[in-house]
Amino acid sequence: MPQFVRRLNRWLLFLILLALCAYPFQYLLGSKFDRGALSFMFDMPSDDIVLMLYSNTARVGRYLVPIDDERPGAAPYKERGETFVPARFLANKLEAELSYDKKRGTITFAKDKSKVTYSFHAGEVTIATAAAPSTTPLKAAPLVKDGMTYVPLRPVTEALGRSIYTQDGIIALSKRKSAPDAEQWQDWHDELSLYLAYDSFGSYAVKLGDTVQTLFRRWEDAVAYAKQAPGRRVTYRGEHVMWDPERPAPKSIRLNGAPLILQLPDLPRGCEVTALAMLLRSAQVDVDKNELAEKIRKDPTPYKRADGKIYFGNPHNGFVGDMRSLSNPGLGVYHEPIADLAEKYLPGRIIDMTGTTFDHLLWVVGQGTPVWVIHTTMYDAVPERYWVTWQTADGPIQVTYYEHSLVVTGYDDKYVYVNDPLGRRDRVERKAFQRGWEQMGSQAITYLPEQGAPASNPSTK
Repeated sequence: MPQFVRRLNRWLLFLILLALCAYPFQYLLGSKFDRGALSFMFDMPSDDIVLMLYSNTARVGRYLVPIDDERPGAAPYKERGETFVPARFLANKLEAELSYDKKRGTITFAKDKSKVTYSFHAGEVTIATAAAPSTTPLKAAPLVKDGMTYVPLRPVTEALGRSIYTQDGIIALSKRKSAPDAEQWQDWHDELSLYLAYDSFGSYAVKLGDTVQTLFRRWEDAVAYAKQAPGRRVTYRGEHVMWDPERPAPKSIRLNGAPLILQLPDLPRGCEVTALAMLLRSAQVDVDKNELAEKIRKDPTPYKRADGKIYFGNPHNGFVGDMRSLSNPGLGVYHEPIADLAEKYLPGRIIDMTGTTFDHLLWVVGQGTPVWVIHTTMYDAVPERYWVTWQTADGPIQVTYYEHSLVVTGYDDKYVYVNDPLGRRDRVERKAFQRGWEQMGSQAITYLPEQGAPASNPSTK
């Protein structure tokens, strides 16, 4: 073969290979440019910083990162019209230097020729760029929360060259000129909503549709906020509805699914675990009171009298004393160990409602779920003379030997209906029940029904 032909063949082969390599890339570029966005199929790295209110995780570029490595409760939140974000997270992700001036009470972000200085005391922010410095008052000043400094998000973000786009609690800090599309917002929402910091901000989430608007520690605060606008609901950790204007509690209800179980003769001081057995049985968990008595956490502190004082255990830590014999000292156990034990039988479905309101207690029962409570054998508040002080490892506490546990199974306009481990299905006048329950710390535990499960055989009006 002549040398000229060999050279020609090599050039043709080279051009064919070049065309094969270039065509898909050219097609890809052309298709994306036509749509006004350069977003390759192999997903070029993004420098967007994406946050979600109350989520302890952010997306930075293509990676999920914690807001703070050492504090799992660190998360953006909203207060008085400002979105607050931990300062060190912002400085790190915006590639700015962070400095504090304790004397002046300021915190400064510096990058290139820009400086953003927040004042704790004056409640203002000063921005110095290539132009003259400008000072602007803030709706809310920086603050220290849980050992971290939080600052209002917008001033430093925009001063350091980022645009802020928001939708349904998602906040994107971006260099792009246009807002993300609906699919991108939804992807971010689904991803970051898995990391909501309920333990730090509260388990009661106010939701509008699928969007968490804010979190509260107390049910009544969440309900008060939800009532300010139509369509809002209160959920427990974003899932189970704990208040809905479209699901009002009935005027009266009697639940028939919780069996009456007697604590005697086996467990003369076992009212709490016996009541828990009733609650779990109503959720179709086949468990015996004696099994619960063995498994409940115990406080092993021995009973002792010295210098006119009583030294004993703390029922918040575990069962105190002898559950099976009245011949030995003992008392009972409070909500924390009971909730921990219940969680082992219904993992992910137990709600410790302790500290909530009487109205919330009845609302839950009205939705078809019984509630375990700490009350008194008097079915009312216990007079002061029947209270004693114990010295515990956690300090002095007030206790009464009239402490008792019940399962709330219904109510009407006059009474609250209960299953009593001492052997009766009874009714307690509403005001008397509220007095005794609140005196004992408003302790209450219930469970989340399985999805689609019916209520506990209710009869309502």
